[in-house]
Amino acid sequence: MTKMINNTVISDAYQELNQHFIMLVNDMSALSGLSRLNLRHAHETELLRDAMRALLENSDFERCSVFLLEDEVLRCAGGLDWSDLLGQVEDSSRESASFHIGEGIIGMAAETGHLQHCHDCSREPRFLQLDGPKRSGSLMCVPVLFAGKVLGVVNISHSRNNAFVDTHERLLAVFASFLGQILSNWRYYHQMEAEIQQRTRELESALAEAEELKRRYQHLSIIDELTGIHNRRFFFPEAHAALASAVRHQHPFSILMVDLDHFKQINDQHGHSMGDKVLQVTAALLKGQTREGDIVARFGGEEFVMALPNTDLEGAKLLADRVLSSLRSLAFNASGKSVRVTTSIGLTSLTGLESPDRPDLLESLLRQADEALYHGKTNGRNQSHAYSEIDFG
Repeated sequence: MTKMINNTVISDAYQELNQHFIMLVNDMSALSGLSRLNLRHAHETELLRDAMRALLENSDFERCSVFLLEDEVLRCAGGLDWSDLLGQVEDSSRESASFHIGEGIIGMAAETGHLQHCHDCSREPRFLQLDGPKRSGSLMCVPVLFAGKVLGVVNISHSRNNAFVDTHERLLAVFASFLGQILSNWRYYHQMEAEIQQRTRELESALAEAEELKRRYQHLSIIDELTGIHNRRFFFPEAHAALASAVRHQHPFSILMVDLDHFKQINDQHGHSMGDKVLQVTAALLKGQTREGDIVARFGGEEFVMALPNTDLEGAKLLADRVLSSLRSLAFNASGKSVRVTTSIGLTSLTGLESPDRPDLLESLLRQADEALYHGKTNGRNQSHAYSEIDFG
């Protein structure tokens, strides 16, 4: 006789299997949600909130909270429940809770490193109610570990007693393990990011300092330290460029060579400090006589040079006369004695016939101005001469 199949048993078995399958899918979805967490979150609490959301949205837990271990104290880093997911207002007073290691169920989880399961909180002596009478319900606390170190504790609660079973424990254990790795990776990532930012700031500061040193060096390399005006290093490239432009556009251009008379006697009779002062005053005087675009430099010793774009021979002669007159009017005090200074000036200008392809034109003009200068030196000093007006006989 054929045995009759009990459809009720098969149906119950199917329902149970189907329920287990759905729970497994939900558990996998919760863990999958962890794998998609964004490590670029600026704050740890944002990362933890996304982790709790992934857990609650794929399970039948009512509430989830995470406590992080700081200075041997477990402090609440955030909590989430269904009212939050539904957009309802939630009392946030629980977020300020803290426990010492070994204190309450959560503290025991951190102390032992193992999951703690409370089936009925109202009958559990380990359960610490923060305020009011003990409430019934279920609670699971599982430590968040990484490399054997406790980072915090994940709490899962439900208002119904005996709400959690073995599969919930296994899910929460795996979830907390994954969360420990993610949390550690987040901290390492942001620590490295902070170090990179710090190193970047240090590098930017070092580069800025190097640029400043470079700028100062370049400045010092073209500035005469004593007088504060430009030196030969600056004069030649600037004068070459200005002269080339003048020749190309057929504009006037003049050169003045200025040399202090009997300067060695000033140093010998009144000391080098007086000589330095005379050089500084002379440089300031020459600088004060120039216009924008004129180039003034100390050529060496007591000799100065002036390159004057857009200045013809007559304009250069007028400038030389002003310089001579200004220096003659100066009197320096040397230990109660009045010291007067004069200078000799040689000048030259473009004729307008120069070739723009002549590479030694500036050197030629400097030689002409220098010859005119020494013509004045040999003829009594304290005077200026234009090269084109000298009869070298």
